[in-house]
Amino acid sequence: SITRKPLPHCKAVLLCKQVVQDDDTLAISLLDLIESFSQQSFPAPTPPFVVFLQLYDGIGRYKLSMEANALGDDASVARATIGDVDFPERLAKMDIAIPVGSILVPRPGRFELVVFVDGQELGRQYFSVEVQDVTEE
Repeated sequence: SITRKPLPHCKAVLLCKQVVQDDDTLAISLLDLIESFSQQSFPAPTPPFVVFLQLYDGIGRYKLSMEANALGDDASVARATIGDVDFPERLAKMDIAIPVGSILVPRPGRFELVVFVDGQELGRQYFSVEVQDVTEE
């Protein structure tokens, strides 16, 4: 049997409009957390957003990927290989901001964004897509 290195722990998977790091304190601010998108017609691209990951307790290098799925029919909406994340030491905390241009959503409803390392699920975050009320000004 092949002994696999343990997966890192996922402390956070959050969707937001922007991630900002202070140059002096290195503090990270997540701006405008996103739980839902509104669209006028479907299929429609979401606006750009950022996926923020906070990972702990990794050993060495892992391949990071994500996919978005429509809940209900489990249809994959989008899939992307992000690249490698490399933990310099076991107790390191990795804050990772992944810009997403947009995801083409086929219909309104609930969706999930799933994060994988080395092909194994590490964490997920849910979001909804609603029909925009065009009478709103």
